[in-house]
Amino acid sequence: MLKNNLSLIFIIILATVLRFYQLGQNPPSLNWDETAHGYNAYSILKTGRDEYGYRLPLSFRSFDDYKPPIYTYLVVPSIAAFGLNDFAVRFPSAALGVLTVIFTYFMVFELFKNRTIAFLSSLFLAISPWHLQFSRVAFETNSAIFWSVLGTWAFLKGIRAKGLRITAWMSLTAIAFGVNLFMYHNARVFIPIFSIILLFISKDWLLKNKKYLVVPAIIAIIFSAVLIPIIFSISGQLRYKGTTIFADLSPQYKASQLIAQDEQSGQLTVGRILHNRRFVYIPILVENYLSHLKPTYLFFTADMDRHHAPQIGLLYLWDLPFVLAGVYFLIRKKFETKPKIIIFWWFLIAPVASSVTWGVPHALRSEIYLPTYQIFTAIGVYIFYKYVRFKRLYLILTATALFINFAFYLHQYYVHMPIEYSKSWLYGRREAALFSESVKNNYDRIIVSTKIDQSHEFWLYYLKYDPQKYLTEGGTVSGGYLEDKNKFDKYFFKPIDFDKQQKEAKTLFVGLPSEFPSNIKILKIVYYLNGEPAIYIVSS
Repeated sequence: MLKNNLSLIFIIILATVLRFYQLGQNPPSLNWDETAHGYNAYSILKTGRDEYGYRLPLSFRSFDDYKPPIYTYLVVPSIAAFGLNDFAVRFPSAALGVLTVIFTYFMVFELFKNRTIAFLSSLFLAISPWHLQFSRVAFETNSAIFWSVLGTWAFLKGIRAKGLRITAWMSLTAIAFGVNLFMYHNARVFIPIFSIILLFISKDWLLKNKKYLVVPAIIAIIFSAVLIPIIFSISGQLRYKGTTIFADLSPQYKASQLIAQDEQSGQLTVGRILHNRRFVYIPILVENYLSHLKPTYLFFTADMDRHHAPQIGLLYLWDLPFVLAGVYFLIRKKFETKPKIIIFWWFLIAPVASSVTWGVPHALRSEIYLPTYQIFTAIGVYIFYKYVRFKRLYLILTATALFINFAFYLHQYYVHMPIEYSKSWLYGRREAALFSESVKNNYDRIIVSTKIDQSHEFWLYYLKYDPQKYLTEGGTVSGGYLEDKNKFDKYFFKPIDFDKQQKEAKTLFVGLPSEFPSNIKILKIVYYLNGEPAIYIVSS
């Protein structure tokens, strides 16, 4: 028992250090979603309203992407404790990342009643590049994994409990899954589908103990009753139409274009049948789904710079043989049927929500895969150990290979990522905002280019502008990318027309290098960490 406790304590310490070390410094800047969480949480803390003036919203309008509310509300006490800074904004994600590692151990143990597989699953999640990448940034998807793991663990405890303990465990399940529906958009697809299989494989037990399930059922109904109007509201539909391949403006398919081509070829009737979107989207969905399983995506490139360290994918290359072995062993070996169904169902439905969106594969939208990959890896490592002849040599070689992969990842993440990917992390916004504020009194106005994406949010956040004052001045007009009417104090957020605007008043301009002519008076150049010019600050 002492050995088991010490092993778990070691994993917890490791997970904590990896998620909190330099949390406020690396990645080297917040992106726009993180600043939105931060400033809206700050506004809630100070005024009870978000940047638009909505009181305690259940959906944050933000950049007109209408974020689920839970993560922003988790940032509120963090800011109250640590102040408005990058560490505070990322703190809930890192903390829930550590808790996910812990509860992965408990969940896997309930599934297989095998402490070694549970420890290994927890350890592999603790050092997972995929999980670490998103535990260290304020993205809601990482927190959604915690609620999925917690709810599943509580469900497994519940079906083995008796009497009122059933009510307690199943209520925790309902709360965890219910909260997840307000954590991240993809959870609104994953949780209902995942819950179906949990209920199905336990239907006989549930019917037998239905008198203990009244309270959990009421909790589930309450969460659903609150969520459904949000999903079908105008704001909910805007988010859906902005990301789904089924929208008319989807970059993947426009039925009208194909129909027009058929009309020109005299095949209009046939075209209307063959290009009916109910048929045409099937191969697109299949392709999108399978794209999440590409080896290059998983082990080398991921999908975009912000989602991985240089030359590192979402999983270690070391993982590959053990993931494949784990899948094989889980199918062929004498594990209980229910755990098999739960893990494989989780794995199979994880990319469903991401597959109906454009821009796939997408590491952020499909992170809900975790911790299934780590469970497969743990099973593979464990079963191999049982069957190999030279066990000590196997352990030495396996541990050495993993350590090399892990050490390379840490080097890439802490040394190369801040430099190579500082542009992708929107580095320089803090520096530009603070400099513009330091010379503000020398100018009648400051124009900050909207080509510095969501510039108003960065300036509000980094200047810690008083939310009450901001709302009094009108608050945010719109978070859309084309919005040019946002302003506060001397700051105006709009496209730069330098030749015209410099004549209107004594103006300080903040924009991208490409927005200015050559004969300008540059007060400051903010550079990306790789030495490339990021932002010009120019005087009229």
